[in-house]
Amino acid sequence: MTFTPADLDLSPEAAARFDSYLSQVRAALAGTGDVNPGEIEADIREHVENELHAAPRPVPLAALDAVLTKLGPPSQWGTTNDPTLLHRARHLFRERLLAARAGTLARAKRVRFTLWNGPEDWRLAYLAFGVFALGALTMIVFPIALVVSYILARAGLAVAAEKGITLGAGRKWLLYPPVVIVNLVLLIALVVWPVVVGGITGREIAASAHRIENFDRPDPVPRSAREMRDAQVRQEWKDRVASQVEEDRKLLATIPANPRWAPLVAALFVGFGAFALWWAVLGSVTATFPLSTRAVFYPLCNNFESRHGRWVAVTCVVLLIPWGAAVYDVVAALV
Repeated sequence: MTFTPADLDLSPEAAARFDSYLSQVRAALAGTGDVNPGEIEADIREHVENELHAAPRPVPLAALDAVLTKLGPPSQWGTTNDPTLLHRARHLFRERLLAARAGTLARAKRVRFTLWNGPEDWRLAYLAFGVFALGALTMIVFPIALVVSYILARAGLAVAAEKGITLGAGRKWLLYPPVVIVNLVLLIALVVWPVVVGGITGREIAASAHRIENFDRPDPVPRSAREMRDAQVRQEWKDRVASQVEEDRKLLATIPANPRWAPLVAALFVGFGAFALWWAVLGSVTATFPLSTRAVFYPLCNNFESRHGRWVAVTCVVLLIPWGAAVYDVVAALV
């Protein structure tokens, strides 16, 4: 009967030790013609299985070492010390292939063992990175995978903090990618949205400037029935928007810039005010709740303190004073 390391239910360390022992046995038997290496290896596996039938599962390295010590060194299985050059080359090539395969399987077993039996903090780290990598490779399910991996990563960070474990570089590389990406997206959303207010303002000013330009455009003398109908339609439009155009003229008169640049100036002015006002609010909130800020934006804001929020709030309030005065002048001019 032929047994495999999986049949023996060895621990990852014991499986690697047993594979190494069998590799040395095959090296000792290389080039011999009177002994079948496969039969010797099968006998060794069966003997080890019989000796370890009562050992706890997975079989620890110490229990396997005791059995292998009784068997003796791997070199004893060889019957000749003079294998041919061809046999040596074939054996070396085969052993390298087997070693590469064994190494890959051992790493996979260690990962599997860690996922199902290892410490919870490492298990969560592997799961978080696995889900994140799956989403990055498929891209179709990346948003869902990012959310799931973020939750797993935050759970892994919470477990490590609860146990007082200092994260090494390995676990940081596994846990930080989804956390940093989600935090950056959230932070950018908080920072950028006031710019939208400026963009809307700039678009409205551009519409006002276009309306004035179209209203002031000289009307050609109609020379046909069609041109007369067009002139009549245009006159009806001018009568309808005349009051709106007067409001547009007052609004543009408050912007100290060429009408061509008025939309950009207005967008920057309103966007700056919205940005300063929003960050004054954020600064006050984060100064009041610094622990919540560090928790939400971990690890980007690990060193955030109340004084940072107060500094932001005070700076924005100081900037809002001249901005508010300018807004007051604009409103007074319009009224």
